Amino acid sequence: MKRSLRLVPIGARLPNQKAEARLRQAWRFVVGPALADRTKPLRVERDVLVMGCWELTRIGTLREAAVAVWPQVRERIRRALGLNLMGLQIVPCDPPVETREPPKDPDPLRRALRLLEARRQERIRLGLESD
Repeated sequence: MKRSLRLVPIGARLPNQKAEARLRQAWRFVVGPALADRTKPLRVERDVLVMGCWELTRIGTLREAAVAVWPQVRERIRRALGLNLMGLQIVPCDPPVETREPPKDPDPLRRALRLLEARRQERIRLGLESD
C-alpha cells in the first residue's frame, strides 16, 4: 500500500514542541543534577519521554531505577511544564557537543560599557543616532 503524503498545518505540532523545548531547559530541575550530567531528553513520542544516556554502562541501572522514580518525575513534569506523559524510555545517545564560550571579562562594569558602546554603534548604523 502506497502512503500518501499529507500536509500538516503550520503550528499543528507547535504546542508539543514548545513543551519539549521547556523540558530541555528545565531538565536539571526535572531529573536532578546527578542524572542531568549523564542524560538528556531526546523527544516525546506518543506521550512517552525518550531519554538518552551516553554512559552505556548506566543504562541498565537507570531503567531499573526508573520504575520506582518515574511517578515522581512524571508528576514534576506535569506540574511544571503541563506535559502529561505516560511512560519513559531510556536509550543510548551521543554525548552533548561541548561549546566553548568566549572568555568573559571579569570586570562587570567594563562588560556593561562595551555592551552600551555596541548598542550605540548599532543605533548609529541604523541612523537612529548621530555620531
